[in-house]
Amino acid sequence: MSICGSAFLTTDERKLTQILLWLIVMSYRKIFLVGLQVLILSIPAFTSWSHPHVFLYSTVKVVFDEKGLAGVQVNWVFDEMFSSMMILDFDKNRNRRFEPAEIESLKNGAFKNLHKFNYFMHIKIDGKPFKVKYVKDFSVEITEGKMVYRFFVPCHVQAEESSKEVKLSIYDATFYSSVFLEKNPVTFANRHAYEVEHTIEKNKAEAYYFGQVCPEEIILKFRRKNG
Repeated sequence: MSICGSAFLTTDERKLTQILLWLIVMSYRKIFLVGLQVLILSIPAFTSWSHPHVFLYSTVKVVFDEKGLAGVQVNWVFDEMFSSMMILDFDKNRNRRFEPAEIESLKNGAFKNLHKFNYFMHIKIDGKPFKVKYVKDFSVEITEGKMVYRFFVPCHVQAEESSKEVKLSIYDATFYSSVFLEKNPVTFANRHAYEVEHTIEKNKAEAYYFGQVCPEEIILKFRRKNG
């Protein structure tokens, strides 16, 4: 995520952006709480004028197989505040790790709902939108006090001698969650049979929150090696 019209954000700038957004949120809560309550109750559409309540940091592993692209392994690290709330709700035995039953409960109670939002995955294959119908291998753990989601998004694209292009942006268009890419966010698996290149750019075409926020876009190009 980056502010449209600004330079590409460094890691420090991303952290500063998160701090500034939280300050804005707290300021609104303190100054306009009564007015906001009245507006929310009287204007249903106002609920779409959101600001981020959840911050998550993403990496992806691009996975190939013998036919071409198989999909992407997604890793999300959540902010400490949201992590604390989720751990309190779902770590029932308070042992600071999620047991299988707790993982299933969290999956059903929180993660599955993301299918309504395409799991925040906005993918285009050679310019055509790709809808994420399902994900696989969901897991969740607690690392250094933060909740970490891992899941696999199947996205099969057959490799050819000419390049195929896949674009991926990860964002919540409602702006309830703010998604950042980690530093060096893209890795690869089983790429030896393919020529692969990627860039990360600002996706101005899919700007959201009144056009003010531009998601970061991973642009992947690959083709089968000759010989």
